[in-house]
Amino acid sequence: MSTPLDAERIAAMLGPLRLTRARARIARQAGAHPRRVAGPGAEFWQYRMLNPGEAADKVDWRRSGRSDELYVREREREDPVRLWLWSDASASMDYASDEALPRKKTIADMLVAALGLAAYEAGETCCAPPDPRPLRGDALLAPHGPGDAPRLSAPGPADIVLAAGDFLGRQALDWIAPAAAGGAQGVVIAVADPAEIAFPFSGRVHFDAVEPGDRPFEAGRAEALGETYAAAWAAHRARLAAACDRPGWLLVDAVTSDDAAAHAARIAGWLRAV
Repeated sequence: MSTPLDAERIAAMLGPLRLTRARARIARQAGAHPRRVAGPGAEFWQYRMLNPGEAADKVDWRRSGRSDELYVREREREDPVRLWLWSDASASMDYASDEALPRKKTIADMLVAALGLAAYEAGETCCAPPDPRPLRGDALLAPHGPGDAPRLSAPGPADIVLAAGDFLGRQALDWIAPAAAGGAQGVVIAVADPAEIAFPFSGRVHFDAVEPGDRPFEAGRAEALGETYAAAWAAHRARLAAACDRPGWLLVDAVTSDDAAAHAARIAGWLRAV
């Protein structure tokens, strides 16, 4: 079974994760030649001479050693970018069809935590909706949120949402359209157990109630439900695909039997892309 150490191992494999995609969108919206300003950031901009009264620890001694003047190395100020981390904590996520498989919740938590840790290592701001306060320490390892979908307040072009869950609730996808309309980008990780896809049940099977309002169900011949279930699952997949079929959004199908590290690497590559 996966543990927080697995998330840390995957994060180390990914390396520091810069949210280049979000910054590229902000730059495009600002115009081809946005005004450059000094401030906190990762990119070098220019050298300038040390001003009277400034602390000596600002001096770039490598550059100053080639001159009779003292120089300060300035970085270009970057617009703030936030990575919103959310993993579904609803009851349906606490499922594994086989003892050898991790629960859906475990995979969701691990992927979100690993990518959040990698972004934090790069100095990025990570938050858990709806709270805009930056996450630190152990809070990065379990960024659960209330409800069956992330709740965002006034998302904009500087926001990227990373959400992992099964999105089986009736309103579980309703947040995507308003987030995209506000300019946010997002990664939707749809987590599923192999049995949810294949429906390998036959004979008499008892299906437990999972979410509030559900009722337990006993099938005398479960195999007779195969076609109906397959149609319902295909409709669910179609809703997911339609909700994410928009610029700046990525849908990732993560089956619990898959290699989680491979999914994390794909997502990291997408977040780094310009």
